[in-house]
Amino acid sequence: MASIGNGHLATTVYSDTIFVNGLYSGDGFKGRSHRATIPSQNNIRAMLPSEEGAVRRFALDFSFNSYTGVFFETMTTDQVTVEQRTYAHQFYTRLLVTEIHVTRGQGTGDIVIGLTTNPGSDGQDFLWDSISSPSVASRTRSEVHMYWTPVPSSITLASSESQKSVSYIASIDTDQATARESFEIGRQFARSDLYPTHLAAWRKVWDAGRIEVEGNLNLQKIINGALYYILSSLPAQEHYGTANQFYGLSPGGLANGKLLQDYQGHSFWDTETWMYPPILMLHPTLAKDILSYRIHVRGPAYDRAQQNGHQGLRFPWESAFTGVEVTPGDICWECRENQQHITGDIAFAARQYVSATRDLGWLQDENGWELIRETARFWKSRPTFNRKRGLYDINGVMPPDEFHHTVNNSIYTNVVAKLSMDFANYTACLVGEAEETAGEVESWVTDVGDRLYLPEITDEKYHPEFEGYPKGELIKQADVILLGYPLMWKMSDEVRKNDLNVYEEVTDPTGPAMTWSMFCIGWLELQEYSKASQMFQDSYSIYVKEPFKIWTEAHQGLGAVNFITGMGGFLQAVLFGYGGFRLHVDHLDLNPVLPPDTDRMKIYGLDYLGSSLDFTISRDQVTINVTSLGGDYPLEIKAGDTSYTLQEGVPVQLPRGPASIATTRQDSNRCTPP
Repeated sequence: MASIGNGHLATTVYSDTIFVNGLYSGDGFKGRSHRATIPSQNNIRAMLPSEEGAVRRFALDFSFNSYTGVFFETMTTDQVTVEQRTYAHQFYTRLLVTEIHVTRGQGTGDIVIGLTTNPGSDGQDFLWDSISSPSVASRTRSEVHMYWTPVPSSITLASSESQKSVSYIASIDTDQATARESFEIGRQFARSDLYPTHLAAWRKVWDAGRIEVEGNLNLQKIINGALYYILSSLPAQEHYGTANQFYGLSPGGLANGKLLQDYQGHSFWDTETWMYPPILMLHPTLAKDILSYRIHVRGPAYDRAQQNGHQGLRFPWESAFTGVEVTPGDICWECRENQQHITGDIAFAARQYVSATRDLGWLQDENGWELIRETARFWKSRPTFNRKRGLYDINGVMPPDEFHHTVNNSIYTNVVAKLSMDFANYTACLVGEAEETAGEVESWVTDVGDRLYLPEITDEKYHPEFEGYPKGELIKQADVILLGYPLMWKMSDEVRKNDLNVYEEVTDPTGPAMTWSMFCIGWLELQEYSKASQMFQDSYSIYVKEPFKIWTEAHQGLGAVNFITGMGGFLQAVLFGYGGFRLHVDHLDLNPVLPPDTDRMKIYGLDYLGSSLDFTISRDQVTINVTSLGGDYPLEIKAGDTSYTLQEGVPVQLPRGPASIATTRQDSNRCTPP
């Protein structure tokens, strides 16, 4: 079933549970931290009267509009039509709304519509207090406050009425005054502006950034659904009141995460590696919100590094409200202890954010530089010196391939470690760090980063996954192929092709969806369009479940539901694969090609250095239109020997092929890009 959300709260339609951003229950140290299950007062079902006068349920049509985030159920007889719509309000984000609209047909007399509710039990996650008996201030439990409209057993369309509308509203927040205020607003506007305000808010989201394809309606629906399900788990960009701290994305989105289900609502590397990149390019403010979570919970990350004899920030494999490690050790102890590449993944996401925005305010005033510096400090302290080789090793890690629990010198891990240190050195220059500190950070690169051991490319011209990897051994998911994208590690086309071929043969065919997205991107880089098309098809066709475009994690069975990690990988295949975008520290490359069975692709609101750009891609041509030009960083696009200054409202048309966008600002290259 479809899920609806707004980044503050979310639910699966007709489920008995609501989840709220940052609200968890259970012992994190024992791996039982999970999203707290709030009984849903909006699990409402309407019943139509039958011709015999008995009451029975008709459900004739279900539909979900991912553009507006509204789920519809419409029931029709000759006598009456009942439309029920449910949505998480995109502007008044504390509100979950169910509206029932009754319209008379040919029926006469009173028409009684029965209503049933099933909010589930109060659950094990809460101690319930009445509103007149507030919680004890000294207790350590989180508070949640909920106001809702009581649901009667029926509503009556009187004989004198041709139509009737009723609204049932739930308001939830961890602050009582905020929950109460939102509830009163909901009741005040229920008959007038509540629904139009929600629609307008979502319209602004899509106007700010979206992807459209022409000629392939099913693909368009999957793109829309994937973007919606990720966006509905992220904070609303324009909303009423003060936003709460964002607490990260989880593989099942905000609408999932019960005890021992859907990864319990925890944040993994999935956030930064899989869901984050398309959001960064279309909605960079939301990308900053994602990074703000890691900054907010950095205290335990400092502690984790120190507990293991290291320095800087070591982020947990699974994280929730407090930022401590919450991976269930009885399920995967090695994941908990060894998947240290997540710290490099977070550092790489910060690198991408700075590359896309050049947001010096975030670096200097919102702890961005601290995040970049201290993740690099961890990698400076993590390796051990191998005297025999004269190089540094990173031993005892689990790579992205979770079939190999404890290995030495995972090439992916070592590369993200080096990239972290390299970018910290660059950022020290960017923020004008004092000479002493800048020199210290530079030494991390020269003393450790440049001397990290990387498993050597074999005589067969491919990268071993880790030191001693036996060629042909089964792996779980994308690992080495991530060097080419997203890491953009330099290698020859021959090695890139061999990596793809070698690891395609040994990747578990029942593995997660995002793996095939990365193969698609790799084959597109090499202009192997037939192979790319097959991998693209494999990245979504088996995982998308109709009719509401719900994704499952597993090739067989379900796994996590609704799997927004897979959606993020799929969107990367669309945007960075077929769109051909590559975000470098000092420029943005593009080399687009149309997705299979499409006539045109349009990317609206791609953001780069403060400017908003629309791209229209056809078989032979690319048109770039600047809808908003950032004043701090004027832009120029080069294609071959020709360059154009990008100006607001002045379209640039190019033959389809490689091009590059960069700023012409004079001081933009005062720091040497890594």
